[in-house]
Amino acid sequence: MQKLGLALIVLSFSPWLGIPFILPFLPLSISQKAVLAPVWLVVAEVTFWVGVLLVGKEVVQRYQNYLNFQYLKNQLKRILCKSSE
Repeated sequence: MQKLGLALIVLSFSPWLGIPFILPFLPLSISQKAVLAPVWLVVAEVTFWVGVLLVGKEVVQRYQNYLNFQYLKNQLKRILCKSSE
């Protein structure tokens, strides 16, 4: 179940990428695209939270640092400092 949950969490990010990179190029009218964008976002959120429920509290707490902006910023600084040496 945890693998399915992790897959759903990863899959939930695809609509966020699909809206700016795929949706504008679909052969739909502007009004249809305007309806489809929020639908994709709702599907992404539902998929994410179902995945979170499946993986459980412990796994979410373990990976929470990777989604923390401050943690990511510090890691990026550390990588950039190493590459400039």
